[in-house]
Amino acid sequence: MESYCYVPFGIEPDCNQFRILTLSPGTGDQPLECVLQHGDIGSSPPYEAISYVWGNSTEKVEIICNGKPLVITAALGNVIRHFRSSSETRSLWADAVCINQNDNKERSRQVSRMKDIYSKASRVLIWLGEERDESESGIAVASDIAQACHQYVSNGGSLEDVTFNDELAQRLFGKFRDPSEFSRLAAFAKIIGRLWFTRVWVVQELALATEAAVFCGDASIGWTDLMAAITAQDRLNLWLSDHERNAYVFILERARREWNAGIRRNLLSVLFRYRILDATDPRDKIFGLSALIRSEIREAKALQPNYNVDTTELYTAVAEEILESSPDLNMLSVPPRIPGTGKGPCNLPSWVPDWTNTRLTAPLGLANYSDINELAFAASGPLRPQVEFSGRPAALGIQGHRIDRIAAVGTVLRLEYLPRTNYHGIRIPKCAFVLDNWSHVAGLQGCKPYITGEPIRDAFIQTISTESTHEKIETLRQQLDILERNATIARWLGFLPKFLPEWVADKVVLVAHAILFWRQTDEMTLDFRIHLSSLADRRIFRTAKGYIGLGSALAEVGDDIAVVKGARVPLILRARESKWTLQGDCFLKGVKQGEAYREDKCSLMWIV
Repeated sequence: MESYCYVPFGIEPDCNQFRILTLSPGTGDQPLECVLQHGDIGSSPPYEAISYVWGNSTEKVEIICNGKPLVITAALGNVIRHFRSSSETRSLWADAVCINQNDNKERSRQVSRMKDIYSKASRVLIWLGEERDESESGIAVASDIAQACHQYVSNGGSLEDVTFNDELAQRLFGKFRDPSEFSRLAAFAKIIGRLWFTRVWVVQELALATEAAVFCGDASIGWTDLMAAITAQDRLNLWLSDHERNAYVFILERARREWNAGIRRNLLSVLFRYRILDATDPRDKIFGLSALIRSEIREAKALQPNYNVDTTELYTAVAEEILESSPDLNMLSVPPRIPGTGKGPCNLPSWVPDWTNTRLTAPLGLANYSDINELAFAASGPLRPQVEFSGRPAALGIQGHRIDRIAAVGTVLRLEYLPRTNYHGIRIPKCAFVLDNWSHVAGLQGCKPYITGEPIRDAFIQTISTESTHEKIETLRQQLDILERNATIARWLGFLPKFLPEWVADKVVLVAHAILFWRQTDEMTLDFRIHLSSLADRRIFRTAKGYIGLGSALAEVGDDIAVVKGARVPLILRARESKWTLQGDCFLKGVKQGEAYREDKCSLMWIV
């Protein structure tokens, strides 16, 4: 039988058409049959839009479309089969079948319309995948937590700052601390770890939805309820809650709230906030987010969906667009890709952000899901940048001067290299596993004061927190004491043989914790704990002049520290003949508000 052939849309620019999939009723393994029809986005009949993960593109199945066979991915086939009604037709929209994926021109044009497609859908159906890992139990406990959340809020509580110190919270959420709930909470944590939460396209698909429902196998929950449950789980530190993993969910919810409130961000804010999300096509890290950007920026040539341009060219053009319209150089603070974490686009200049890098590295002094434009420093004072571009591949010209050189570096805090951090309810802060090394590099073993005259231990803990908390120095000293006690536990864990069962390690940690924290609190303040987020993929370093800094994972001995006109934080540069390569930004204790910047020392520095 002749295969289905897509009917082209009308001629641009007046054409506002898209395709609606009308799914015929059926059950079980009966063949999937549908009709694809053109419709006008502004006046189409009601339809539901599907948000899902594409899956393995090499696994295919065949459906019957308009009476002819059409090959689609097996993942989409499973999704459509799940949403098929047994008794009536259902109108749906799914990108992989409603857009001709083999026509780059159509694909580019339809991608630019997805903002309208999702916003005009009667409902967005979020498909997390089939039932596995007790996911039905996980959805059930999420619904129970959400119900407790509604009661808590209706009685005047706020989920943003809920704690078990509150009597009402203790009464409503206390049952979820019982070990009998641990298996359900473990299933819930695995649901949050599903691949859907990590995909870049889901940002606009969720943000633009008038209503969204989440499906996992045969279980379902409204997005609002799911979000309430995850917020409570995170704030209350319930069993197996993972703050880094939850950050993925919070940035999705933040996008939805901001869109509904009419808040539109600039290009850098949008690309940075959702950089941790992945895409099958790296160009979609730009095109998949364009609907969320301010309208006056959205028309820039670099942002127009064009699947005939290569990734390096696209990312470089976008970087130039950002710098030409920005009052600062915050773009140069986008965390670089570190060795051993995959390969980025070929020949990408060091100053151009690699948006394929999905590692969760927070901006200096900010939480995991913060906006990079919230950087609260002013290393060059209030000055605006002076930039110029030259050649291909493009070189970036900036005005700045060197102030110091790195003399020693500590271990990089790579979260994937750490052992377990949760030992049957006792949590060890992740930075505790590198604290001994960092303390040695910073010189805490000595008794000399810091270069600014303050105690070296004070300078060290202020560097770790990038002087961004609201805590008094006395409180910060207490936080350092807690971290050092946890570092002792981490050191003891390092001596345990790898073959020991987990319950033995749990017992060791329990005993060590009881000894080290006898009549001492182990609870760090929320303000301090939040700012530990920016330690991931960074390392402590010491400079030739004696400064302590917190730098990127790429920082090495011999690299130069420069203050640059328009940059809010110092930059780490590495000489390459007469030019420089960017190795990331840094926090330098004592160089925060223009103390080291000298206009008369500035010269043109080319970064390649």
